[in-house]
Order: sequence, then structure tokens, then C-alpha cells
Amino acid sequence: MHLPTLLVTSIMINLLIGGMLWAIYHLRHRERCFLLWALACLTFVAGTALAVVNEITEAPALMQFTVHLALGGSPLLLLAGIHALMQLPMAGTRGSSRFLYGASLLYLFGLVVSTGWDPVAARFLTALFSALVFSLAIYRLASIERKPRLPLRILQTLFGIHGTLMMAQVLVIAVSVTGSAPLDLHGLLKLILVNHLLLVSATAMALPLLAFTRAEQALVALAERDGLTQLFNRRAFYREGNLAFEKAREDRSLITVLMIDLDHFKQINDRWGHATGDEVLRIVANLMKAELRDDDIIGRVGGEEFAAVLRNNNREAIEAVTGRLLQRIVEAGREVDGVPVHLSASIGGASLALEHAAFSDVMASADRALYQAKHNGRNRAEFVTASAAAKP
Repeated sequence: MHLPTLLVTSIMINLLIGGMLWAIYHLRHRERCFLLWALACLTFVAGTALAVVNEITEAPALMQFTVHLALGGSPLLLLAGIHALMQLPMAGTRGSSRFLYGASLLYLFGLVVSTGWDPVAARFLTALFSALVFSLAIYRLASIERKPRLPLRILQTLFGIHGTLMMAQVLVIAVSVTGSAPLDLHGLLKLILVNHLLLVSATAMALPLLAFTRAEQALVALAERDGLTQLFNRRAFYREGNLAFEKAREDRSLITVLMIDLDHFKQINDRWGHATGDEVLRIVANLMKAELRDDDIIGRVGGEEFAAVLRNNNREAIEAVTGRLLQRIVEAGREVDGVPVHLSASIGGASLALEHAAFSDVMASADRALYQAKHNGRNRAEFVTASAAAKP
């Protein structure tokens, strides 16, 4: 394969993809990740073009330094774009940022020292630094908890292949320096360029897909989540509850529905204001998320009404959880925003039984139990006694 042709093709494709990402950046409300990815492509183009000029002419040491700085900066910008997508600082979290800053400073120092007298050493450092950055990018992609996973896996695979080729270049240079084998980077450079063409082409599809998925998930969250508490809203809670009900019927297992109502909440709003009332709702929502299990379904189904679907079949464990939740609500609600709220709650619970033909029937039973808790003095939990076993 003709190396100059590969170089020209790589430059043209990077220019096209960089231009596309730049256009997306302007069309999508200037999301910073697209700007950084576009700059990564354009930086690689600049480095490659300068490298070609450097091979044709006897370029000064400053140009050689600029070539390696651009080629090493391109994957760094790619990683920064991933961090921007994850809403992290440019260099990532505190631990990784220290590591990355340290590696970047060592890389710059190595380039300054080696460029003027040993271009092979500069190439060695650039390949090693690129492999390091691609490895960190793979780690960052693995930490993204987002579906679909396919674009993430595609990017991780391509980054892994490219990072491996960079390390292969490092090893080839290291072996040649020891005199064990002659330095022949021509074939390896072709392989790296071919892989880079695949990398930027797949990246051009996968990275925007990641960003678009993030935007779609944000819209879904707006449609399904209560804006104040970030719990399921009424519609989403009933949808998830119906699914849990059908699965429990199919598996012949139990679910328990809890209805939680804050005692005298209207008085809190009237006396202390709606800002305090909103903070009370957030506190209760956080307590429910902390006390209930990850696979339980929690929602805000009314102004001061919450509901939960528990998949725990142990009645004693459920009563212990509700008792602990009531106690924590009292403790956290003694004083809110500097005012003595003296918050408490009442809970009604009902487990799936034969007479429940639909999820709404279980909710109605839990609501009756909640009424009983209110009638019996509030700040307590009452449970409906099932008239039959849950197994059909």
C-alpha cells in the first residue's frame, strides 16, 4: 500500500470528519464535546501535514517539536471530549487528572530534550504517550453507565487496537535502539494509518451517537421523573408497578405496595412557605432511596404522597424497613431550613393477594391501610392482612 496515498487519504478523511463535528457543534447548541472532537481531527491533520513537510525538507527542530506535539495532542483532545460528554473537568477526576497532568508534563519535557538531537526518541515518546491516553479513554468509556452499549464497545475496541499499535511502535523503536533489529517503521506506520482511518470513521458515527443517546435519556427523564424529587412520576410509577405486578403473577412471587403520606404537610406549606415544603419533599425522597433497595420502585404520586413497590417477600423485613423509614423521617424533619417542622409520615402497606386482579387493586388496598394509619394517630404504618396467598 502506497504510504503517501495513505497519508493524503488520512488527511482528507480527518478534514471531512472534523468539519462534520464542527458543524454538529454549531447545530447542537455548542456542546463542548463536539468542539473538542473536531479539534482532535484538525490537530491530527496539522501534525500529519507537518510530518510530511518534515520528511521532504530538512525542517528545523521547532517544526519537529510541533509535529509531535500535534500528534500527541490529538488523542488528548479526544479524551477531553469524552470527559466533556460525561460532564467531567477537562482532565477527568482528581486522581486521573493528576496522573494525566504528570504524564503530559513528562511528555513535553521529553520532547524538548529529545527533538533537537534524536527524532527517534521523540517518536518513541509520542507513541508511548498516545498509547497511555487511549488506555485512559478506554477506562473512561467503561465507566459510562449508559445504554445502548454498542457504540461504547465499538469505541473501546478501536481505541484498544490503536493503543496496541502505538505500543507495538514503542517496542519496535526500543528493540532497534538496543541493536537487536534494524529500525523499520515503514510497514508499522502503514498499519497504524489504516487503523487510524477505521478509527476516525467509526468514531465519527459512535461519538455523536453517544451524545444523542445522552440527550434522549435527558428527555425521557423529563417525561418520567418528578422534577423536584427525581423519583418516578405518577404515570411512570404505575407503568413500572403494572410490570412488576404481571411478573409477580407469572413467577408466583410477592410484591408489597407502600403508600406514604406526609402528616399535616399543608400546615408546613402554610406556615413555613413552599420553599421549605419543597425541601421536605426532597428530604423524604432521599430517605426513601437510601432505605429501600435498588430494585424497588419508588415514585411521587401526589403532592405529598409517595408510593413504593417492594419485591421483598419477608413481611418482618418490610415492617422493619417501614419502621426505620418512619424514624428517619422524624429525625430528619425535626428542623428543616432552620425552622422546627416536626415532620412525620403515615404508611399503608398491602401485599399481592388472590383478590387483586390488577396493580390498581393492590394500590387501593395500600391506600385503605394508609387511611387506617391516619385514623389510628398518624406517624405509624398499617398493613392490610391478605385474605389469601399470592399463589394462584
